[in-house]
Amino acid sequence: MYKVISTIWRENEKIGLLVDSASDIPAEIKNQVNVEVVPLVVTANNHGYLDRVTIQPQEVYQLIEDGYIPKTASPTLGLVSQYIKKLQQRGYKKIIAITISSGLSVTNKVFKIASENVNNAIITVIDSKSIGIGSGLIAAYAEDLINANYDYQEITKRVQQSVLKSKVYFYIATLKYLRIGGRIGKVAGMVGSVLNIKPVISCDSDGIYYPVAKARSEKKAISRLLKLAIEDASTNESFRLAVAQGNDKAISSHVLTELRNSFPKHTIYTGDVSPALCVHTGPGLIGIAVQID
Repeated sequence: MYKVISTIWRENEKIGLLVDSASDIPAEIKNQVNVEVVPLVVTANNHGYLDRVTIQPQEVYQLIEDGYIPKTASPTLGLVSQYIKKLQQRGYKKIIAITISSGLSVTNKVFKIASENVNNAIITVIDSKSIGIGSGLIAAYAEDLINANYDYQEITKRVQQSVLKSKVYFYIATLKYLRIGGRIGKVAGMVGSVLNIKPVISCDSDGIYYPVAKARSEKKAISRLLKLAIEDASTNESFRLAVAQGNDKAISSHVLTELRNSFPKHTIYTGDVSPALCVHTGPGLIGIAVQID
């Protein structure tokens, strides 16, 4: 798929990838040696937890079921710096950092401040203008380019171009948690007399949530979700697909089957939603990301 620029791996060309935990990066990518994931903070019962480190998605869903909705915060400056240092200690002098949308979180700003205070490393912080699996799939694309030995500037250029083209779609069973968490964005107009609406939302060019479809039933909403993603993928030659679920494996399985039927030759990443994201969406979320080269 990619043209290999050089078969010799030079020490000064080692490139690290830094991602925040609300970017639901596929496990296959997260486990690569050059990748570090900075956890967001989830606060529950007067205690701060590190996203996917000391608290897991199912624990958040249990808290919600018990009537307690946790709160979230971006990583601290010190925490981001700590994870940058981990990459530096492994010899990565060039780092690409990808974060969730600056329109939904100050995480991108924290990453930028941390990167400005680093010595002996070049760091480019990229705003994915997306969240969850949308941001995570952008990171997966960056890792593919790194592994194909593209040079640093070319990788950052291609990833930034992909941000402008790529799409993410979420079906959310209820708008309740987006409203409580203050992340409702341009979906706010659907709140009130239409709380029974089953929405499909996306992120606009500013990385803000907005509604792309409204349905009166879950079945119709899922159908619309699939149609949007399949149309985006079908009209582009080079793309990646991923599905993320929030405590609803049955619907996730259905969505995955439909996508595999439409694109049998494509690998489709799968995973669950991070604790930090499920705080704001509640149970029942299904997300499809379409990363376009």
